Amino acid sequence: WFQQPLPQYRAVEASSFAWARMAVLQLALSISLWSSLAEPHSVEALVHVGGTNDNAAATIDLGWELLVTSAGPEVPRTCFDAPGLPVWARGAFFISGPALFEQGGFRFQSIFDGFGRSNRFELRGRQVCYTSRWLNTGAYEEAKAHNDLGQGVLFEDTKPKRPACPLSHPMCNLMAPNDNNWVSMLEVGGEGVLLSDTHRMVRMDLDTMNCTGMKPWADDAKGSDPSAAQPDWVSKAHIPLAGSAHPLRRPGTHTWVDVLVEAPMVSGVMHSWVDLYTFEDTTAAKQLRKRIASLKADANQYFHSFGVTPNYIVLPFNLMMKMPSLVSTPTLLGNFAPSWKGIHIVDYTGAVQVFDADAFFHTHIVNSFENGTGIVFDVGAYPSNPFSKGPALDIDLFLNKTARDSQPVRGCVRRLHLHLSGPLRGKTTHEDFAAPGRAVDFFKINMALSGLPYCIYYAVEWWHDGEAYASMAVLKHDLCKGTRKYWQRPNTYPGEPFFVPGVSGAEDDGAVMFIALDGARAHSIFVTLDARSFEELAVVELPVHIPFTAHGQFIPDANSAEKVIV
Repeated sequence: WFQQPLPQYRAVEASSFAWARMAVLQLALSISLWSSLAEPHSVEALVHVGGTNDNAAATIDLGWELLVTSAGPEVPRTCFDAPGLPVWARGAFFISGPALFEQGGFRFQSIFDGFGRSNRFELRGRQVCYTSRWLNTGAYEEAKAHNDLGQGVLFEDTKPKRPACPLSHPMCNLMAPNDNNWVSMLEVGGEGVLLSDTHRMVRMDLDTMNCTGMKPWADDAKGSDPSAAQPDWVSKAHIPLAGSAHPLRRPGTHTWVDVLVEAPMVSGVMHSWVDLYTFEDTTAAKQLRKRIASLKADANQYFHSFGVTPNYIVLPFNLMMKMPSLVSTPTLLGNFAPSWKGIHIVDYTGAVQVFDADAFFHTHIVNSFENGTGIVFDVGAYPSNPFSKGPALDIDLFLNKTARDSQPVRGCVRRLHLHLSGPLRGKTTHEDFAAPGRAVDFFKINMALSGLPYCIYYAVEWWHDGEAYASMAVLKHDLCKGTRKYWQRPNTYPGEPFFVPGVSGAEDDGAVMFIALDGARAHSIFVTLDARSFEELAVVELPVHIPFTAHGQFIPDANSAEKVIV
């Protein structure tokens, strides 16, 4: 346990690159990195509601393959009665995910390489209206035009392998659109912004669900391709390698904090930079990205998620990204490696403190907040690298029951206390909330408490019966009371739960909404729970199956008092 000296960081320096040089090296990686990997919890007080806990039936895994089976045609706006839906829950819930896994005789090997499709659920009084649309990104449109899976950077190569780039265009995959951003979405100035682990954001019209190209910024580097979205403050001889799919809003503001990793053009000779910057969600017009800090790093650190509190940004340095091949077919699996450098705490002036702790890996955080002696950081922690080939990423392994049920990479929710003052100043202490054999992920809280003290999170749990990966449930875990409640049905596979606040302002006054695949009936359902009791309020049976989905977003009607932000 120790506190290291401040790492070296630099003042802002402007630079611009000629497009020809940047296009060769700009990796514009639309890396759909987040994870369906999971974290166990302590079993304190368990309550099952909303379905039966039939363990024997759950091990059959009926319909599991539909999670990686391509979706059918788009669904035009179709409305369903939902008499139990709360009248105050008015708005639109969006959630996307990979939904096209093969085309023209080629198929993807990795789940996360699938072309994205967006699902919208409009809540209007006692009615739910459902619409689905393919994300008509550059990557999707090019693949459709050529009746194949297109060019670009992938997690794994296709089966059969895609043709190599021609000698006249050897870096065709690096210069492809790489904009398959289905991981998460924000609302910025009344339009949707689709995100992945890249600094490049795709705009989406919230009414038509039409993708309208890359989001432009006022500080895009002059002379570069407009779709590159490279900030003009990226340092010389560096390129923007990766971003985060989970920017967070600074509590009490409309200011979002995001990260950009700069990779050196000459690896092994030059260092990398981790840039922290902010933007506002009040306008869709071009705006400047304000860089608030640049941290020097000896490797290309990777951050799928991180923490934000009123006064600090929390960055676990635990994973690095090696550069994909510049000439052969670039793939990501195999290019993630351990790189533990401690937990970096950055304030909004750019000052940095580094805390050591027992090394861990992570994909998603739960929440972070400040207390009387420092920062509490709740995170889904893993003992080994979750971004390696396994059943959570590879389609064939995902479909192999033996492989998925015996998967060893399971984590737990870890609460780290980073002591900024008091007798433990400079030290880190932690406690784990673990239930042996189980795993949870896709954490969601009442986002009004993001970055602030809280008690309750919601999540998806795998191995709910202690035996089968496909035994899944939606969890409500009250960390303050030590209680848990579950929603679960046999052979039903839920996606990320999203909390929509009610009217009282109490932490769990509201509704929890999610998609679930009913494997026995081979179609999906849209479920709304009472967040307090976890009883079902409404279950809408949809006419189609929806494959694996990522992170949702609820956008209230314009006249709603609250705005819920991921």
